[in-house]
Amino acid sequence: MVVGPITGCGTESAVNETPGTSTPAVQDKSTDIVVIGAGGAGMTAAIQAVQDGAKNVVLVEKMPITGGNSVRSTGGLNAAPTKYQERDGIKDSIELFVEDTMKGGHNLNDESLVRTLAENSAAAVDWVNDIGGDLSVVGMFGGASVKRIHRPSDTSAVGPMLVTTLNNKVEELGIPVLLNTKAEEILVDANGAVTGVKVTGEEGTYTIKTKAVVLATGGFGANAEMVTKYKPALAGFATTNHKGATGDGIVMAEKIGAGFVDMEQIQTHPTVNPTDQTIYTEGVRGNGAILVNKEGKRFINELETRDVVSEAILKQTEGQAYLLFDQEVRESLKAIESYIKGGIIVEADTIEGLAEQIGVDPANLKETMEKYAGYQASGSDPDFGRASMEFPLTQSKYYAGLCAPAVHHTMGGVKINTEAQVLNTDGNPIPGLFAGGEITGGVHGGNRLGGNAVADIVIFGRIAGSAAHAYVMENGGTTEPTIQAAAKPAEAKPEVEANYKDGTYTGVGQGKGGEIKVEVVVKDGEVIKVTLKDHAETPGIFENAEEGVVGEIIRKQITEVDAVGGATMTSEGIKAAVAQALEAAK
Repeated sequence: MVVGPITGCGTESAVNETPGTSTPAVQDKSTDIVVIGAGGAGMTAAIQAVQDGAKNVVLVEKMPITGGNSVRSTGGLNAAPTKYQERDGIKDSIELFVEDTMKGGHNLNDESLVRTLAENSAAAVDWVNDIGGDLSVVGMFGGASVKRIHRPSDTSAVGPMLVTTLNNKVEELGIPVLLNTKAEEILVDANGAVTGVKVTGEEGTYTIKTKAVVLATGGFGANAEMVTKYKPALAGFATTNHKGATGDGIVMAEKIGAGFVDMEQIQTHPTVNPTDQTIYTEGVRGNGAILVNKEGKRFINELETRDVVSEAILKQTEGQAYLLFDQEVRESLKAIESYIKGGIIVEADTIEGLAEQIGVDPANLKETMEKYAGYQASGSDPDFGRASMEFPLTQSKYYAGLCAPAVHHTMGGVKINTEAQVLNTDGNPIPGLFAGGEITGGVHGGNRLGGNAVADIVIFGRIAGSAAHAYVMENGGTTEPTIQAAAKPAEAKPEVEANYKDGTYTGVGQGKGGEIKVEVVVKDGEVIKVTLKDHAETPGIFENAEEGVVGEIIRKQITEVDAVGGATMTSEGIKAAVAQALEAAK
């Protein structure tokens, strides 16, 4: 990942100067395209713009790491028809993709956007794979008529793979990423055309003058006040969103007259662990898992759309259910391993033993499982009409995870057209403003199908990046590069004296995926190196925690440092492991 300042040009701004002090003003900057938000859609847009020929693109990200909600995505990318579907003998089409998406969204979707999504989906899979990604396994998800969701070949979660791939490409292309930099305002001229973005970063507050802006700030699922403003029934709900998903882009767009659509359409994900908000990917159900209530009985077709399944769970005892599967399902999906390592799955050798562990009636659960095995064998589910039943769920061991709905995706947002141009309240494009991903509305209607979010960020991210570059070229063209990606930060140096015993020490802490083992090197009384030797943390997340936490520990020579946002459990695990290692160095 490329991180660092951008070189200045143009006039100086006095916004950071306090009267009567010698604090220097922060110099304004210039570029051709500013992408606000370095999640999946934002990085995709920046990459595509550069691939199209853009020379001056900068990513602005308020969080200390890239990835946004995208890194948390567990499912995959819906696409049709693809060579991978053809390989597996799956018959699919653009028309069926459109039909499923419109039906899943209760026909509130903008069909032109849905068709754009479907028509560009196969190319999106190829694009991700061409830049180093891995989307080659096709599976079943709720709301789809056929197997359509494309996932990594090792059946792991798609988000970490995608974000790592995008980070690597951003770095390869030399695209500057301004972390810890919050976009405050989109600036426009008298005609309403974009002229810049006011941002606040480590240097202070300044303006980045630009010809085009791509809004990729994500949704507002982590902003409880905004969620309840648009959908009061969700007051008190937990969220699966990272803490930066607060609707900043909504606020900025509204101030310059952007139109909005479907703001009240907010989706809950049905299978979220209520303790730590881990999302159980729909791939678990798609690969064969069932849902049972606290009485040990099924109550829904598990492959119904998210809104239907969420509503059904909320009607059960305590508004919760258990996601239940067997050894065959576990072995079919690598993503399950992270749930087991995280301690949120219980297991037993027998169904009765599992019933005892989760506190449901053993007789009821055994009857439920035997009945389901019979339905699977016959290929018919007369109780709930489930069509895809991959396994009979008769292979020991047996597993269960507690789940409940949580705020997951905000389907509403700024109104865009098929060229990813943001439209104003009159329905006309705002010159120079484009958007992609969860900041936009219209693609998903009243309910998003699993697998369509990743499709959305890649497809409309690419369209927005291309459209922004085309707009720049049509309005004076690009200039010589004035923005440079910074070199990687130098190795952290201690800023305080310490008095540890020289040597190499090891320690263990508890992260999100299990134990984290570290090796700490002390020289001349100071910690000079910390290395993660063994862990099961999520790729695309642990690297940021490792870089941020380790750098602060070395700089401050203490372990009581701030955790990295979006990687709190990993950060705490590293800190605990280093603290344990340093006990032996005192």
